[in-house]
Amino acid sequence: MAPMARHHCPALLALLGGLRATAPSLPTGRGTSMMSGRLPRMRHPRGGWAQQECLPSGRSGGAAFALPAAVGGQDGHLGKHGLVATRAAPSSTGPSSGPFSTMAGGSIAASAFAALALLQQAARSKVVRRARGIREEKHYTYERKWWSVEETRDPTTLPIWQRDFRYGFQVLKRTMVEQRKKGNKVFWDCRVIESKDEGCRIEMLNSGLLGWCPISQEGADGARLAVGDVVRMECTACPQKRVNSEKKNSPWPQEKRRFRAEPLFSHWNWIEQQNSIEKAKELKSGEIVEGTVFKHIGKGVIVTLEGKNAPKGMLAMMDISRKTSARSWVTKMFPPGTKIKCYVVHADTQNGRITLSTKEFEDDDHVGWMLSFPERCFKRAEEAVARYHEKRQRYIEMLQR
Repeated sequence: MAPMARHHCPALLALLGGLRATAPSLPTGRGTSMMSGRLPRMRHPRGGWAQQECLPSGRSGGAAFALPAAVGGQDGHLGKHGLVATRAAPSSTGPSSGPFSTMAGGSIAASAFAALALLQQAARSKVVRRARGIREEKHYTYERKWWSVEETRDPTTLPIWQRDFRYGFQVLKRTMVEQRKKGNKVFWDCRVIESKDEGCRIEMLNSGLLGWCPISQEGADGARLAVGDVVRMECTACPQKRVNSEKKNSPWPQEKRRFRAEPLFSHWNWIEQQNSIEKAKELKSGEIVEGTVFKHIGKGVIVTLEGKNAPKGMLAMMDISRKTSARSWVTKMFPPGTKIKCYVVHADTQNGRITLSTKEFEDDDHVGWMLSFPERCFKRAEEAVARYHEKRQRYIEMLQR
C-alpha cells in the first residue's frame, strides 16, 4: 500500500491487520512457475494483473480470496491496482467443511472486497490525485476579471461614473507613443458635448474618455464647433497617471476634486493636415517654392506656402544652412512674416508632411551665407539648385562604378 494511503486510511489498515491475523500463512508475492501451483497472471478489468492460486493435487487448503496489489510493485501508483489471489490457512484436521468454515470463507471474501473498495476510493481522493500531479479546476475560486468580459455597449451612452477611464487613458497613451515612434499622427473621432467661452468639452467615441479642446484649436479663422458635432481631432497632450492620483491620506469621497487634468485635443491640426495633403499632391521633390515664415518652434520654422487654405511646410533647423545655426540668430534673421524661398526635399501625400530646406542655395564658396546674406542666396536660388543637382548626379555615378 502506498505511504499516502497508509497515512489517510486507518480503517483500511485495521481491516488488513485483521485479515493477516486470521490467515497468517497467506502467500505473498507472485508465483514463478506452474509447478509451484500458481496459474499465469490474468488481466484485471481495471488495468491491473491478477494471479490465481491453485493447490496441487493431494493438498488441502482454506477458502481462496483476492487481495489488491499495486501493479509493478510500485507503491506510488495507487490508481492502478491488481488482484492477487490467495487462500486462507490450511486446516490442521483435514479438508475444511461445515458451516463454520463456509462462514469464515465468506467473511474473508467480503472483507477482501471491502478492502478493494476502500483502496479504489482512496485512489480517487483529492490528496492522491494531487500527489500524482493531476490538477483539478477550482470552480469555487474562479473570479471573472473585467478584461474577460466583452463590452458590447456604446461607451458614450453610459453614465460618467460607469465609464472605464483607465482603459481610455491606456489606449490613448500607448497609441500615441507607438505612432510617434514611427513619425505618424493619430486622429480620433470625438463628439462635442459642451461649449464654453474658453473652448469645448469633448468625448472620445471609442472609449468615452473626456477631453478638452481650446478655442484656438477648434477651427480655422476662429470657427467654433457646435454641441453634437462629430469631428476628427488629434491629442496634443495627455496627462500622466501621477497627475490625477489621489493624496496619500485623502478623505475621499468627502473631498471634492476641484480640478482634474484632461487630455487636450486639436481639430485645427486635422484641418491643417488635409490642406497639406492637397498641396503635397501638387509638389515634386527638387522644386523651389515661395512661402512666408509662420511660426518658430523647437525643431525649426513652420512656413506657410502659397496655395488654397494656406498649407504649411516644415523647415528644420539643420536644413537652414550648411553651417550650424543658433536658434536665437535664426529667429532674428527670419522673424514671422518674412518672405523666403524654399527647396522641396519631400512631399508625402499620405500624411501631408512637406519637408523644406534652404541649405541647397549655398555652394562650397558660400557656406553659411543663408545666416548672414539670405537675400543674395534667394536671388540666385535657381542657379545654386542646378549646380547642386549636377554635383549630386556625379556623386551617384561615382558610387555606381
